[in-house]
Amino acid sequence: MFVFAFPGMGKTTLAQKYEEVVDLEMSDIKYDNSSVSHLSREARKSTKRPIKDKNYKETYIAKAFAFHEKGKRVLVALNFLFPMLRAFRVRGQVPFHIFIPHPSLRAEYRQRYRDRGNNDRFLFEVMLIWYPTTIPLFLLAKIFPKWITVTKAGETLEDYWNIKST
Repeated sequence: MFVFAFPGMGKTTLAQKYEEVVDLEMSDIKYDNSSVSHLSREARKSTKRPIKDKNYKETYIAKAFAFHEKGKRVLVALNFLFPMLRAFRVRGQVPFHIFIPHPSLRAEYRQRYRDRGNNDRFLFEVMLIWYPTTIPLFLLAKIFPKWITVTKAGETLEDYWNIKST
């Protein structure tokens, strides 16, 4: 199963707690992280680094499907939703679910990013896409509740894990 989630929803925390869960972090595949290895995973997000793999999209999709085929639940950043959906069309039906925060939770998520050590550039980038991402998916959740869950204040992916993981 593939689980797509907005930044700050608890993908990394979930993967650290459950062996069957993999948090497929794009930056580990795309970038050469040797210059920022002293920073935490969250602190290095949106930090400029050289690109390690110019075919990172294909590599990411291949790794995601390899984990899926091993029975893992693969957590995917929401910004990779459309490339993955295209891959689903090619590879056949694949179980997936999308989680987004309610659009009104922008301030809560800004604080989550600060608390976990994300840099100002990351905050700017995520806040810039907040409404253009959350509002359309919020509306689509009304039509496709089986595929999209809108979380409430204070909730994380783990609050829904047992419900949506089967």
